[in-house]
Amino acid sequence: MKYFLLLSSPLAATALTLVEHEYGIDHDQLDDGEQYDPSSFVPAARDDPGFAQAYFLTADQKGPDQAQCLDGTAPVYYHRKGTGSGVNKWFVHQQGGGWCYDLASCVSRSLGTLGSTKADPQNRSLNSGYTSVDPKQNPLMYNWNSIEIRYCDGASVSGDKKGPTNVNGTNLMFRGRAILDAEIKSILIDRGMDKATDVIVSGCSAGGLATFLHCDHWQAAIAKATTAANGAAAKVACMPDSGFFLDEDRSPLYGSKMRNVYSFQESSSAGLNAACVAAHTATGDPEKCIFAQWTSAHIKTPTWPMQSQYDSWQSRNVMGANDAGGNVNTTEIAFGKNLTAIVEKELLENGPQHGMLNSC
Repeated sequence: MKYFLLLSSPLAATALTLVEHEYGIDHDQLDDGEQYDPSSFVPAARDDPGFAQAYFLTADQKGPDQAQCLDGTAPVYYHRKGTGSGVNKWFVHQQGGGWCYDLASCVSRSLGTLGSTKADPQNRSLNSGYTSVDPKQNPLMYNWNSIEIRYCDGASVSGDKKGPTNVNGTNLMFRGRAILDAEIKSILIDRGMDKATDVIVSGCSAGGLATFLHCDHWQAAIAKATTAANGAAAKVACMPDSGFFLDEDRSPLYGSKMRNVYSFQESSSAGLNAACVAAHTATGDPEKCIFAQWTSAHIKTPTWPMQSQYDSWQSRNVMGANDAGGNVNTTEIAFGKNLTAIVEKELLENGPQHGMLNSC
């Protein structure tokens, strides 16, 4: 049985986005609409029930694979330990925050927290939404291990370019896939996720796109490690939140901008869904695999996206609507219906293991 629910009303967008907070209202980034969370970079007290320790991957940063943020700093993730029945269950969240769609915007991004981890605290609190420790608010995962993966590569951890790119004296690193592999390895071996019985991999906006792009990669690594440690593979599911951006090239030129990201970051079969890249290399358009729209048909791991049919950010920045009154117009209705049809065709019809959740 397939479950397919889409929220059918526009999402409010009154607060500052994470990109706006970091780079100003008149930024040069490709914003994804993820809202700024003031608690994201505030250190937590040791007795905070949401206390999460930071782990900076400095060895991988300096190693041959060059797992480095845009500015060359080390990737980092935060871990809050599971307790009780959740000690061997894991929720992994990949931070969003848009993309830098050309070299100049990547230079700008490298100067802030979405391109660098040099200002990250040694710990923080993970205690809201999916990571809430309140069983009434978060009945399934309140006592699970929680991981927050910081986003610092500007391409939904897909870049695979060797060595630095010099832009007017500034060196940029496009090492998203190396970051992802280093984080997966560290979480499995150093934090103990190789003992997991259940894992949910998630992310919001650009992190939601990363979840689509890398879902099967996560599952394969987790299955290998947990089978070796436990004799059986952990149950893995992916839950991308608001990451199904359509491959459209209307006035905002979202499609062209993301193709440019694919090009200069040198995304590859190692940086994207390998099955998607193989299929679209055969048809001469592997760049399509940086979009959830085209990757979805190739995902094998059970995937349950949460996606608004009339997401306000996508309406403005992919469809190109600019209705100050917030009304859903005829073009937007058609856009939403098309999004629904594409999700159903590309994801749901390609596997009974997939479903869809209300994104409210």
